[in-house]
Amino acid sequence: MHFLMKSINIYAWQSLYIYKEFLIWIIEEKRKANMNFIKKLAQNSIIVEFLFVVFIVFSFDFIFIFRYGFGVSLGHWIIAFFNVAIIVSTLSFIKKNKTRYIAYSIYILIMFTFFVTDSTLYYFKQDVTSIAMLLESGKNTMKIGLKYNPLTPYGVLLWMGIILFVLFTVKVLNKIVKLNQETQRHRFVSRTIYLTVSMLGLLFSPFVIDSADFLTYTTPADKSLFVQKFGSITYHTKDIVTYANNAIKPLLYSEEYEEIIDEVIVETLADTSIYFGALSGQNVIMIMCETCEEYAFTPELTPNYYRLYNSGIYFNNFYSAAKSNYTYDAEFKSLTSMMYFQADNFMYTFGGNSYPNALPSVLAANGYTANSFHDYYKDFFNRDEMHMSMGFENFYGVEDLVVPETDGWPQDSMMFEQMKDLMVPIQEDPFFTFIITVTPHGPHNEYRDELQEYYDLIALDPQYDESELELTTLMAAQMDFDKGLGILLDDLTEKNLLEETIIVLYSDHKNYSSYPITHKYTPNSDVPYEMEKVPFIIYSHALGNYLEDTLSSHYDITPTVMDLLGIRYYQDYYYGQSVFLEHRLDLPIILTYSSWISKENVVLFDQILAGNDNPEDYELKKQWVYEVIDIYEKMFQSDYFLGKTTYLPNT
Repeated sequence: MHFLMKSINIYAWQSLYIYKEFLIWIIEEKRKANMNFIKKLAQNSIIVEFLFVVFIVFSFDFIFIFRYGFGVSLGHWIIAFFNVAIIVSTLSFIKKNKTRYIAYSIYILIMFTFFVTDSTLYYFKQDVTSIAMLLESGKNTMKIGLKYNPLTPYGVLLWMGIILFVLFTVKVLNKIVKLNQETQRHRFVSRTIYLTVSMLGLLFSPFVIDSADFLTYTTPADKSLFVQKFGSITYHTKDIVTYANNAIKPLLYSEEYEEIIDEVIVETLADTSIYFGALSGQNVIMIMCETCEEYAFTPELTPNYYRLYNSGIYFNNFYSAAKSNYTYDAEFKSLTSMMYFQADNFMYTFGGNSYPNALPSVLAANGYTANSFHDYYKDFFNRDEMHMSMGFENFYGVEDLVVPETDGWPQDSMMFEQMKDLMVPIQEDPFFTFIITVTPHGPHNEYRDELQEYYDLIALDPQYDESELELTTLMAAQMDFDKGLGILLDDLTEKNLLEETIIVLYSDHKNYSSYPITHKYTPNSDVPYEMEKVPFIIYSHALGNYLEDTLSSHYDITPTVMDLLGIRYYQDYYYGQSVFLEHRLDLPIILTYSSWISKENVVLFDQILAGNDNPEDYELKKQWVYEVIDIYEKMFQSDYFLGKTTYLPNT
């Protein structure tokens, strides 16, 4: 009996072994058959290489979407598929395998470049790349963007994995493409079918979009929300089309846009405040402090800032309206009270327009001299052209300064010292001086030798012994700005001009390059938009010192200055209002098409975070925001203000 059981066990194990080997043989044969099928398919059709290229490009989008937790629906993935398919099917018409592979590789490289820049920009600024940005890459505008570390969003290890994946898949693609028979019949017909299907899919893709998302789909300029809803693949396709359309609009529709604007604009004089004309004829110095944060100012380390803080009006409810935290946008909004949210940089696109509505032009027409100063390159953001278009007589840049060569940013204190007699001229006519600083610009994660004296002062205070480098570098940079501010204030005092001068000091945007630091040190940072609050002070000997909680932004600066100087202006030409009005309209601080701050409600990327959440009211307000943005964009595209006067002369 024992022998029988042993024989049965041996037989059973042998049977299992044979069965296992048989299964392995079947699987191997099936694998070979599948490989042969794929190989044969690749030889006679482009479908394999077509799908493989789509897979590679989709991988970039998937990683990006997964990294930032976007919720892209199946329908929106279908749209993305057809956006890729139309490119790949077009490239498939290239007959030579080698040439076609090179074309595929270039396309993959372009999409990988978008992936890298999108991931980096979104991490630091909740923004993504546009075709306009790439076209600007030859200008020094992109130098700042290159200072942000692209390794940060994913980390070194994950980036190594991504790069290895790209290299491996591109190598596999080469093998797949080589399998294709260049002499196969009917290649033109099959490729035409692929292209036609792709075009039809793209044409009918809007029908798979939820009605609530349709407005976003037609507005790729709302970049952050668009990529959250549709991913980066669809965004970049729409962006290229939109960029081309926007380039044509000023040529074809300028007169039509002027007529549309004229139907909306009513030349009604803006309301005046109790301070209207109280500072008539006084000098105006406006200082836009780069990246200046309230948490990096202290009475001990930045005493000159606190000279203004303790003697002027401090606005504790002032929000940056800078599009995606771009300095040029804060600058332009504060000087014109206009807005532009398309993906291109209007400083380049419309730098040659006429802006008699801009504050320097208005003040020049009222007897002021107007000059601007910046301790960086004049052609950066095309300021050398735009500042002239806005009415400045002179624009002084770093080229006009004697500063040491450095890998960091020039020191603001040197600009104030060397330019003080131009900033504060002794003359009969009142002057308008506009100053843009640069030293506090990020990133702040590297030690700056030129700021050593400030690091040393910070180190004397034990409360900063454990502070992060990002914080101490920002503090040191703001200390250098403060030194320059002291030079300016002392010069005004020595020239007996301080009591005859209005000083408007504000920051362009939050410290986005050290986001964790900003979140940590900003009070109530978990409250929506609290980190968007930036310093804003109006100093005038005649106005006194107090705290003002008026909800305000960059849009309100030019209207406020004109109100104080007694210049009547037509409200519809300016979006903002004087901060001193007793009864201000609850105009939302428009940040994007789908984000704004108002007393009625607070909205971020199409989500109501606080206030009135009635759906009907929200849709009406959203439509109103779109219409306001559209009117201002048409003003740019038609050079609307050419030959116009936006204020009441001789007031």
